[in-house]
Amino acid sequence: MIRTSASLLAFFAIQALALSLCSAQTKPAQNTLQAPPASVTIDGDLNEWGDSLRYYNEDQKLYYTLANDKDNLYMAIRINDRSEQRRILGAGLTLSIDTKGKKKETFSVTFPIGGKPDMAPDDDTQSLDGSKPNAVDNHDEKLKANLTKLRQIRVTGFKDVESELITTSNTYGFKVAIDFDKDGNLICEAAIPLSLFHADDIGKTEWAFNFKINGIVRPSQKRNDENGGTENQGRSGRSGGMGGGGLGGSRGMRGGGSRGMRGGNTGGESTDRSELSRSVDFWEKFFLAKG
Repeated sequence: MIRTSASLLAFFAIQALALSLCSAQTKPAQNTLQAPPASVTIDGDLNEWGDSLRYYNEDQKLYYTLANDKDNLYMAIRINDRSEQRRILGAGLTLSIDTKGKKKETFSVTFPIGGKPDMAPDDDTQSLDGSKPNAVDNHDEKLKANLTKLRQIRVTGFKDVESELITTSNTYGFKVAIDFDKDGNLICEAAIPLSLFHADDIGKTEWAFNFKINGIVRPSQKRNDENGGTENQGRSGRSGGMGGGGLGGSRGMRGGGSRGMRGGNTGGESTDRSELSRSVDFWEKFFLAKG
């Protein structure tokens, strides 16, 4: 009888241990990227993503999407804050990736390169019914023409890429797009070939992703920084994280409304400069889909 009880206890202990190990190795569904829409196109138009972006960062109040299939990693983000739009157009948005989940900027893609902050619509631009800023109705031709000139991308960490500065017509498979939607939101999209990461067993290990809206640095400030000057002291610092690069979000995001427009000309020139020089970024971790 005693032996039987001991055997039963050992059996149940082994079963409990097996269940515990199985549970620990199971990836949370909400922490695993989904496949992109079958019709996904990197064009700065998020219609194919549906009526929402999948993820939301509470600290920066930003909606975004990451997805992957067997060939590519996809990113999309929508920016409605005017100051952040100007920073992206002037200094780029950067997506950094650490395939080992350690929050190191191992790989990065930054775009657009060579833009200007004044490419963003003015805060007082209104739609035809006077209700809200509307990039398409009032800035369409000039805005589209300027955005099509932004063809440079900065990539770092990819050993197969010969130069850090490439164009949108590159042969490596990098695809990026930036545009304004009908409501004046800045849309950024990108696709990166998974083969360029040379990562083993995609989907087994969490990857870490950093989104960074880069602060704009004036040439005089940059020279002072490089020469050890003090011109930048007291000014809003540029945060750590990625080097710059941008992506946009969707129209009609799920989970609540988007942020109101900040920035603009309401705070005076010094306030504008301080705001535009400030970088913001955040890290998130996800498992990739098996594809």
